[in-house]
Amino acid sequence: MMTPLFRHRSLPDLEARLEAIDAGIAAHPLASEKVKKAHRIVETHGDRSDDEVAQELAVHGLPTLEELGKIQLEHTGSWWRLHRSRNRIITKIEKLKS
Repeated sequence: MMTPLFRHRSLPDLEARLEAIDAGIAAHPLASEKVKKAHRIVETHGDRSDDEVAQELAVHGLPTLEELGKIQLEHTGSWWRLHRSRNRIITKIEKLKS
């Protein structure tokens, strides 16, 4: 959503926008519990082979390594934009409160 140049939002408007962004982050595919659990397993794979990691993911009913890659590719941009917007809103809120 583009806002006109020099438009100032009130604190309640910014807080409402922050709440909406936080809801978007919470509902985002990269924030799903299954994806987070799968990433934890992948990150802690240590010496295990990809097959062993894939097997553990399957045992827990989590996305495969291929599915994780697709999710990452498809959704990283929107994840980044949400967090960038969130950081900007927080900065504006902090300025208004100071």
